[in-house]
Amino acid sequence: MFAALVFGISTISAVPPVSLSYTSFRGLEVKVGEVALIEGSGFQYYEKGWTKGYFSSAWKPVKVYPGENGSFTVIADSDDGEVANRQTFYPTEKGFRATAEFRWRGEKPVMLEYTLGRLWAPFVDQGSLAMDGAQVPMLDKPVKEGSTFEQRVFGQGRQLVFNAPAARVTMTSRQPVYVMDARNYTIEWADGKELFWLGLNNQEIKPQGTVQFEYELTIDPVGQPGTDRTELALAKQPIQSAQGPDVKRFPIVPKPKIFDRGSGYLACGGGFDLTLPAGLEGEKAWFERFIGGSWDWEKAGQPVSVRVSVSPGVTKSNGYRLEVGDSGVMIVGQSLDGARYGLRTLAQIVQFQGQSIVLPRATVTDWPSAQWRGAHLFVGPTAVAFQGKLSDRVLAPVKLNKIVLQAEQTQWKALPGIENPITMKTPDLVKLVEHYRSIGFQFIPLVQSMGHMEWFFRNDKNLDLAVNPKIPYTIDVRKARTREILNQLWGEVADLTKPKVFHFGLDEIDNRGIDDKNLTTRLWQQGVPLLQKIAEDNNAEMMLWGDMLLAQGEAVDAMHAPSKEAAVVRRKMLKKGTYVADWHYRNDPNPDVFDRSLKLFKDLGLRPIASTWYRPNNIRGFTLSAIRNDAGVLQTTWAGYESSEANMVREFQQFSAFILMAEYAWSGRTEMPDKLGYDPAELMQRWYFGGRQIVKAVDGFALGPAGGEVEKIGPYKIQKMEPQQLFGVTTSRAFASPHHLTLPIDQTAKAIILAMDSAATITDVALAGHAIVHYTDGTKSDHEIRYGMHVRSVRDTKATMASPRKNTVSAVRIETGGKRVKSVELVASHSAAGLRLHGVTIL
Repeated sequence: MFAALVFGISTISAVPPVSLSYTSFRGLEVKVGEVALIEGSGFQYYEKGWTKGYFSSAWKPVKVYPGENGSFTVIADSDDGEVANRQTFYPTEKGFRATAEFRWRGEKPVMLEYTLGRLWAPFVDQGSLAMDGAQVPMLDKPVKEGSTFEQRVFGQGRQLVFNAPAARVTMTSRQPVYVMDARNYTIEWADGKELFWLGLNNQEIKPQGTVQFEYELTIDPVGQPGTDRTELALAKQPIQSAQGPDVKRFPIVPKPKIFDRGSGYLACGGGFDLTLPAGLEGEKAWFERFIGGSWDWEKAGQPVSVRVSVSPGVTKSNGYRLEVGDSGVMIVGQSLDGARYGLRTLAQIVQFQGQSIVLPRATVTDWPSAQWRGAHLFVGPTAVAFQGKLSDRVLAPVKLNKIVLQAEQTQWKALPGIENPITMKTPDLVKLVEHYRSIGFQFIPLVQSMGHMEWFFRNDKNLDLAVNPKIPYTIDVRKARTREILNQLWGEVADLTKPKVFHFGLDEIDNRGIDDKNLTTRLWQQGVPLLQKIAEDNNAEMMLWGDMLLAQGEAVDAMHAPSKEAAVVRRKMLKKGTYVADWHYRNDPNPDVFDRSLKLFKDLGLRPIASTWYRPNNIRGFTLSAIRNDAGVLQTTWAGYESSEANMVREFQQFSAFILMAEYAWSGRTEMPDKLGYDPAELMQRWYFGGRQIVKAVDGFALGPAGGEVEKIGPYKIQKMEPQQLFGVTTSRAFASPHHLTLPIDQTAKAIILAMDSAATITDVALAGHAIVHYTDGTKSDHEIRYGMHVRSVRDTKATMASPRKNTVSAVRIETGGKRVKSVELVASHSAAGLRLHGVTIL
């Protein structure tokens, strides 16, 4: 038995192999070479009219059993025995054949939706689609956002034929299959993706009944035209100020309540001399790290005097007043935190002028709209270095003040034997907590203490303490040893980090392994008093997620109490003043829809914290609701259980969301997310990956014909050329282009800047290509070009994380260390990407 299975199908020489895999929750994936042609499948049982859901393949892990000749069978059953599903996949010479059987043992009819596959649209949308021989017009123009399912359907047929530049893809089925355009579709699995949905819906299954399906997918590749390698010899043209400071300036983030711009600038080329009140000693080091990490200039002259003080009447709670005048800078905080926030603003308004840095003369009066503004992150082996940089460069500048650190994956003495590759050592946890406190954050540990306890049972430890040892997910708080371990564990947390608030988790505690909702409430009635006492014994307050406290109709979503009566019983177990992290992720910009649960908790004397996700409209709507309901705001991240830069890169939108949430929570401004005047992801790229800006410009060379148009991308000047296309499968031009493009250089260089984009959108962090630098001494260096990090497609409007971007083109910096470069070889590594070169600058 396996949780996932992968197999390959042998094909003729030079034809990319077809491979299948099936994993829980995602479903089926079909790859042609490294191109994911189908990236998901699934099914769900529901009541007619979508009034109730009975079972979904997204709810429970499946079991995958290998069969003969590469076949495999997928089994999915509900815990109550009402649903039984079997799918079997058989490899064929050019694809696969599948059979499926869906059983229903309920007492009344149900409906079935069966997703055969979510087809990656760019592979086929430059071609055509025939459904039972009838042509479908224009696949390349996505249906507009807000369209209904019915408006998105191209039609249905028993034979679907996609004629694409690189292959003909054919699906045949006994039953008619719908094709629906899921681009710009507001549903979770389609969010940010380019997909066509292939499937059947409204298939009735009678009580004690069974329905069966059979379909086949074949892929006939087209032979590639063109050549594998090309050399492009271009003339070198001198280019003045090839690298200098980025002329694009971002506003102060979050936007201050009052900003009065004076006239002129205060020179600060000599640096800064900070005078700080007691309690803000750590801010000098932070300020120097931020300025030193942002600007590269030659210090000259006297440092600017920055005098910081506290006066309670200067502004509203935790605000500040900042003045930049002829004699220096004065910051007066309403509190120590207010003074701290004034320094955060001062660091942001430094800018370049000529060959040095300056401050604009101005007066800023500002204060937070929401007093509680937090970030939710995890721990991990590299979290000290990663979060040290993230907090210095992003979280602190936008004036967040709480860190909820989900710390189960720590090497706890109370729980020996559960260590794994993402476990954090306790000295590292202490070091990270100390860093956060040094820059003004309140540390709140989060350790799941009832459900979501997979970490507790890792390596088959503590299974005797599971409510259901066969599905070890919830701990049994009725057992004495459970209570003993929880006391020991939280005592250890308290001794190491001395927090004032304990976050016990407690969300979704019966998601798996518990079928009796009454048992959940009984566990709650025993577990919550236990955890409250643990907090009190350690001089801490209690915090928990709010979903188990809400029943249908009491919130916008995330209502996991089985009834209002059960919700009332559970809420009565909480003492007044308990923090409730009220998480709701609906992507709705309207604050009104989020008011219900915040008001409910507030009226009970609890302290609600609106907990948002990365979706921009969710952040706007819920944060503005929090402000008017006097609640806090917590930006949650769910980017794996390890905190690392690699996971941030994979889920960059979840981390740039910290900036968006901080904007709304501090400023209280009401513009829609796309009307704020800046892109949070672009600002995140500048602050986190942008490095030090060189104030004194340096000259260089451009490759290309004389007189070409010059464009500034971030700090780099690029002389544009006719785009040079590399191989890709999504367009006819890319399919006829070379895999290798060599550019003769013959020049000593510190770095080479490649202006690039791609024809198609692929998965973030996927390896799109390489830039191989060949030196005249016979050595070479290989530089990866990753999608999302360095380049994005012409249809992907997001910022590139590690490279500045303008319009569709990113400036990818290749370090060459001052050596003499013979040539640069660009290699198309991912057959879907279709890299394009728009210009080359040599520094």
